[in-house]
Amino acid sequence: MHKPTEADLEKIYEMMPLSGILDTGWSKVTIAGWFRAHEPMVEVRDDYALMRVEYGDKAFNISPLAVSEEAYVRAIEELQSLGFDAVRGVNPAQAEILKSLGYEITPNREAWEYLYLPEDLIELKGQKFHSKRNFINRFEHSYEFRPYTEADYEGLLKLLCKWSYRHIDNGVRFCEQEGWIKYKDLEKVEVDEEIVVLDRVVRNLSFFNCFADVMVIDGEIQGFAAGELLPTGIGALYFEKGNIDYKGIYPVLDNLFCKAHFGGARYINKQEDMGIEGLRKSKLSYNPALMAERYSAVRK
Repeated sequence: MHKPTEADLEKIYEMMPLSGILDTGWSKVTIAGWFRAHEPMVEVRDDYALMRVEYGDKAFNISPLAVSEEAYVRAIEELQSLGFDAVRGVNPAQAEILKSLGYEITPNREAWEYLYLPEDLIELKGQKFHSKRNFINRFEHSYEFRPYTEADYEGLLKLLCKWSYRHIDNGVRFCEQEGWIKYKDLEKVEVDEEIVVLDRVVRNLSFFNCFADVMVIDGEIQGFAAGELLPTGIGALYFEKGNIDYKGIYPVLDNLFCKAHFGGARYINKQEDMGIEGLRKSKLSYNPALMAERYSAVRK
């Protein structure tokens, strides 16, 4: 296996529509963003792709991306020939194949991704979205919602600083340092991993196949969202950050972003809750249509 190249990523995106996957595990944001610190290695064949990542002193194989059941079996056989007998990020269809090959399946509930109907998040119709509509209708601040530009970068850093300080136990040093905004490489400062990945993505939106928008209130960026429309037709909403001094900003930001980008999507994927109770409650409050389930599999 080798470090993923742009050609590898493009081939992976070509295979996605035939793979049947609903999750974001093979997106560029995952591979070159979230996994970058974990030394991702890939092998891309004509009809399947393998990926391995490292966490500490352990290596984990991600369930292969394959264009057919037959290709998936060949991918698993290749992993077995290399001495590997476990995979993560297995979807339900793959789980059935692995069971037939003698694997034991275990659910990873904290890694299940939330999928929503576009019309639900855009129109917010019915009693189940009553509270969301109330937040939006009562939002009393004048705002400008528009595409992110490079000129917005320092304003975005200010927003991320406020968000980090509130949500990471007030322990983010760069927020407290005088002149913190001068830091252009957030990886050199103590900061939450999500902010590092967000910073990496926003610096090269075209590479990551993403679009991004900002919400400007009182002359400053108070909200930010970024995502992409995957080749599978799934709208992936990767990042949403808002200044909660403006009550109701998240429902407003979410609705505006979904309207702007995901009207033609099959589903809108808001990713996993990582087992965080508050995040799970928030994602459930938007009434997911289904879950992109993920399992671990080990050969008996």
